[in-house]
Amino acid sequence: MLSTIQLPHTASLPPEEIEQLLNTSIIRGITEQEALGRLRQFGPNVTGSKKRATELAELLSHFKNPLVLILLAAAGISAGMGETVNAVIIFVIILLSISLDYMQERGARNAAATLGKTLGSKITVTRGGESYDIATSQLCPGDLISLRAGNIIPADVRLIAAHDLFVNQSSLTGESFPVEKNAATIPVTANNDTFLENMCYMGSGVISGTGKAIVLYTGRKTMIGTIADELNSGQEETDFGRGMRQFGLLITRVTLILVVFIFVVNAISHHSIFQSFLFAVAIAVGLTPELLPMVMSVAMSRGAMRMAREGAIVKRIAAIPNFGSMDVLCTDKTGTLTTNQISLVKCVNATGEVSADVFKLAYLNSSLQTGTINPLDQAVMAAGTPDIASFEKTDEIPFDFNRKRMSVVVKHSDTFTMICKGAPEEILKVCNVDTDTTKQIQLLYEQLSQDGLRVLAIASKSLQSGKNLLESDECDLSFAGLAVFFDPPRDDAATMIAELEKIGVDVKIITGDHYLVTEKICREIGLPVKGILQGFEMDQMTDVVLQEKVRNISIFTRFSPDQKNRVIHALKTHHRAVGYLGDGINDAPSLKAADIGISVAGASDVAKDAADIILTDKQLSILYDGIIAGRETFANTMKYILMGLSSNFGNMFSVAVAAVFLPFLPMLPVQILLNNFLYDTAQITIPADNNDADMLYHPQQWNMAVIRNFMLIFGLLSSVFDLIIFFLLYHAFPVSQAQFRTGWFMESLATQILVVFIIRTRKLPFVQSKPAMPLVISTLLCLTVGWILPYLPFAALMGFKPLPSHIMLYICAIVIVYLICAEITKRLLYSYHSKKQAAAV
Repeated sequence: MLSTIQLPHTASLPPEEIEQLLNTSIIRGITEQEALGRLRQFGPNVTGSKKRATELAELLSHFKNPLVLILLAAAGISAGMGETVNAVIIFVIILLSISLDYMQERGARNAAATLGKTLGSKITVTRGGESYDIATSQLCPGDLISLRAGNIIPADVRLIAAHDLFVNQSSLTGESFPVEKNAATIPVTANNDTFLENMCYMGSGVISGTGKAIVLYTGRKTMIGTIADELNSGQEETDFGRGMRQFGLLITRVTLILVVFIFVVNAISHHSIFQSFLFAVAIAVGLTPELLPMVMSVAMSRGAMRMAREGAIVKRIAAIPNFGSMDVLCTDKTGTLTTNQISLVKCVNATGEVSADVFKLAYLNSSLQTGTINPLDQAVMAAGTPDIASFEKTDEIPFDFNRKRMSVVVKHSDTFTMICKGAPEEILKVCNVDTDTTKQIQLLYEQLSQDGLRVLAIASKSLQSGKNLLESDECDLSFAGLAVFFDPPRDDAATMIAELEKIGVDVKIITGDHYLVTEKICREIGLPVKGILQGFEMDQMTDVVLQEKVRNISIFTRFSPDQKNRVIHALKTHHRAVGYLGDGINDAPSLKAADIGISVAGASDVAKDAADIILTDKQLSILYDGIIAGRETFANTMKYILMGLSSNFGNMFSVAVAAVFLPFLPMLPVQILLNNFLYDTAQITIPADNNDADMLYHPQQWNMAVIRNFMLIFGLLSSVFDLIIFFLLYHAFPVSQAQFRTGWFMESLATQILVVFIIRTRKLPFVQSKPAMPLVISTLLCLTVGWILPYLPFAALMGFKPLPSHIMLYICAIVIVYLICAEITKRLLYSYHSKKQAAAV
């Protein structure tokens, strides 16, 4: 077993010394038994993740809440002053609340972990002379791995073999252009001790070529691990996250103002400092929506599990609410609008005649290149098998997204030939073709594109040597012809485009294809063609002009990865959330730039790593279900916020008024905590509630004006009925202090629990909008428990005393009238905001 992970510069060492240093073999690798020992020594190959806390530690972490700590201190002081019953009740309520929160979060945490197990990238490793795929998290120092196009480098490694290996190190260097790597030994000096040519670093992506490497560092010992896992840090604040932050500030301000007021008035006017302190703290707990994290966790976990059943794996469940906010989706057309079952229709020369020679050149290029095998290459190789046994590949110039072409060099009968394949306009730039022939080729290209056919150009030239060629050698080529492909539209594309449009999602196509091909497909499937922008046209625009232009563009063609990023950032200035669907190496930057990055199971590791959500199939129907799940999560979260904030604010306002006029506390601290516990317990089923269709058919977003108005108007409405109860119990029906508190406890619990059925929908409750049965059961059950408490044998311990039946009838009538007034108020409030929003538009 290795005694240390601190290695000298292996870049300057020959392979034989690396073998001895790491106790491995550059042919057979380490054994499986040795790998297990090293995994125990160095830990799993993961970055930026802490060791998972024990369940006990997770439970205890819930006691870190400042309000919980204050309540525990209050319980301790109560016990020290001889108020043992109050201390026990406070502690039991705290323990029950924390246990409830812990159990729900544990379920959400386990659900997320279950989903996460399906997402790990794999790499080919050689152990004991046998090669097979393993999860990258199981790599350890000394492992021998194989690299190919599309892989993410899984650790910091030293190359021992490389062939046309190009790597994108932008996650570390910020440089977007691929860097060529080789296995040569390099003398290391102070000026070149990072990003060496024979070293590859965790998080980089293999663009093209192949290689073999020995793992040097894993996990947090890697370069990217030492800089806090850059690929997963620094996420921009989303619309949902911004709303949560603003909501937290609103709660904090309101709580501080009212709690301080209530404490000062009670302490000065009527009561002891300690009782006033307990009462103010209990009121603060009552206003704070402490179950909001749990409600969100459960709602997002349910959304993630639902999406998993539909075929979408959520890597980061916090992305689900952002999914609900998405109102524009950018995607390539291949595999989304089309079947991705690309077939080679024909290969033609410059005059449009079918040519076997052009096909042979195309086949040599596609079959011998070592970059990512794309569907076009697969279509060429599936179209036939020409005799190429006498051809030997000697060199390659990999594809990149600026040149939009790639070349291979082959040797045949002692002659060397470069075969170049790529976008017709880019191939023509490096061909030696006269003007008339160029026009003829361009006309043929446009005619094929207008028929919805994709086209690649093929060119070649003879060489004196077949090694060490550069991009600059792609010049003075002879134009050979065109390879023509067809990718039919999906049968369900038109339907899904229409469905997405119904729920307010605008689909925009960003592709590297010709605009005529893209336009043809879009018109066939009914995607509105609002405007077309080509890459070269965008290059001439400033960001300000582009931001205005993108609003009326639905097709973006001939776009490079950097150009896609510009479009996404321009769209984000107008839209709540921008989604991007991509599966190629070139899509990774766009997936990171978008608010919601979406990839597919068969995508490159680079794309899957950058995505928030991974689809098992590249279908818009799965996206539709995901968007609806996101909107359901958002809607149910809003229900809890609007209901809890308005009801609790009303209670606090009522207490503030009562503190001025009543000679005693309107409710004991224990009773307030018990009320809050029953209320919160009733709401744990909100994540499972039904949602009205009209709530899901438009993008969701935070509206702090609506939240603030709900809090103020519904809070004041609730206070009006609280004050009516105060008047009846204090003046109309003189009762004891215990009965007064019992009456307000029962009225307060009923109004704030039952109002959920009003606030959860904009329609008429139960008639036009039916709540989910779990919500009905939990609400009625908690209300029943709360109303039975005063009649139980131990009621006096909690300060309760039974009420006469005629007072109970008055309380029931007040609750019913309150719910009717709440329904009317809700309709007036939504009508006001709808008119205000329409006027703003």
